[in-house]
Amino acid sequence: MFLLKLLAIGVLVTAGIAMIAFLEEKLVSGPRRRQIAERARQKLAGSGKGEGEGEKE
Repeated sequence: MFLLKLLAIGVLVTAGIAMIAFLEEKLVSGPRRRQIAERARQKLAGSGKGEGEGEKE
């Protein structure tokens, strides 16, 4: 009976960690990664003008 309870606790802890990792990816990392990618695209799109202006000053 003790081993069954120990197994149940292990399963619950594992499921909790998996749920936290999933939610962190969906709610935090995913939007942040998209935001960083969008900034990078904007920098690349305007890199011709932006870098030249910065160097002249």
